[in-house]
Amino acid sequence: MDKSQKIYNKALKKYNDGYIDKAIELCEESISLNIKNRASINLKGLLFYLKGDLDKAQKLWKMNHQVNGDGVSEKYLDSLKEDDVRFSLYVKALRLIRELKINEALELLEQCAESDFNYIKVNNYSALCYIKKGEYKKALEKLNNVLRVDINNDEAKKTMKLLEDLNVVKKKFPLKKIACISASIICLVILIVLIFNGVKNKNLLNKKFAKVKTSTIKNNGQKPSGVSNKTKPKAETIKEVFPQEKFKGYIQNKDYDSIYIEVKKWKDKQLSTDEGALLSEGTNLLKQDGSAYFYKLGTNYLNSKDYNNAKAYLTKAYEFGSENYLYADIVYMLATTLDSSGDTKNAINYYIQYDKSFSDGDYEETVLYRLAVIYKDTDKSQAKKYAQGLVDKYPNSIYNNSIISNLIND
Repeated sequence: MDKSQKIYNKALKKYNDGYIDKAIELCEESISLNIKNRASINLKGLLFYLKGDLDKAQKLWKMNHQVNGDGVSEKYLDSLKEDDVRFSLYVKALRLIRELKINEALELLEQCAESDFNYIKVNNYSALCYIKKGEYKKALEKLNNVLRVDINNDEAKKTMKLLEDLNVVKKKFPLKKIACISASIICLVILIVLIFNGVKNKNLLNKKFAKVKTSTIKNNGQKPSGVSNKTKPKAETIKEVFPQEKFKGYIQNKDYDSIYIEVKKWKDKQLSTDEGALLSEGTNLLKQDGSAYFYKLGTNYLNSKDYNNAKAYLTKAYEFGSENYLYADIVYMLATTLDSSGDTKNAINYYIQYDKSFSDGDYEETVLYRLAVIYKDTDKSQAKKYAQGLVDKYPNSIYNNSIISNLIND
């Protein structure tokens, strides 16, 4: 076996192990040694194809077909005819994601997934869409597709971390760190035992002495000298101190519930520079990851019809989620929770916010309908406005029923 073929075999192994960039490097090395190594050229083209670089893939396969008369390359080239269309669908899907039209975007991405072209990006964006819909198992499946091909893919790793923070995926713990902690605990236990044994006898003597002293006082029937009958002075008011070390632990362990409690408690109080910086770090963590964590719990409670807990967690998500990509979903789910629990007065506020801020979102159709129905008995003009908006924007909506017709024609 020549050197070019050996390097090709290494490239193939790297690809199968998920190291796509290293596999491309090895393919280049193999081709530089033997321009007629058809397998290396085809593999390199395939790797670019998976990464979404259609132009490079096409050039490699075209060269292989023309120079080496390779039949496999010819088949690859024939299959590219529909990939231009798929790329257009992919670009359109990205635009729909930006417009928060997640269901429509997913439909296009599923069409893109019928081919392996642009495999990595299609699966990455599909995963994000499924997370927005709360379908975490499907999101995980898409991420695993990416990581099987590109184990170091930054986007997939970032999204996987989000799933870990949502407790969908169990976090991996570093074994070395655990071993060090275990060893430290063992040493600490030994030290405590030694100290305990050292003071054991002393404690026994102190107890005996205390008994003798107590007995003497009882027999005399007198108070020990120096004890006054005057009322004891009131204890000084203890100033509450920011729990700096505990808060660091909450941040390290991503204990979002505890972080939330402390942030709410201390956000308006005077703190030192270090304490303020630490509180700010906790606040940012709630904005970045905590809001998604609260959103997941809130929607789970909503699905279980536990409206009190759903409201509590979705309110937390709402407070800190304004910069999160899930914010539109948070607003809608909070409105739905309040609506379902009978609190339509407050639900209206969040439905209106959704209509004003996310009118192109996935839930706009439902929002317009609920606003029309809720206002039906309290404000006819508002009800008619939202009913008309529903018909104009969604003429084929399933919500265009007799209630909506009556509101418009009234």
